Amino acid sequence: MIDPPGKGPSAVGANRFRPTSKEVKNLIRRAARHPLGTDFLVQGAPDAVAVTFGVHAFIVDGARERLADQQGAQ
Repeated sequence: MIDPPGKGPSAVGANRFRPTSKEVKNLIRRAARHPLGTDFLVQGAPDAVAVTFGVHAFIVDGARERLADQQGAQ
């Protein structure tokens, strides 16, 4: 079935997956201990990072945003 215009996942205001703070912190912690390190988390292709750590790409985005915010605060 096709959604009518203005309905469905692409509609304005549709719910977007939002990672929890715990998921983001956990990914950053895991990346820090991984042989590829946080550089891979920040600079790697988002899909490759997500697959490597077994997380959703939005969690990768959230971790990158948090690291950028931390870097900017220093």
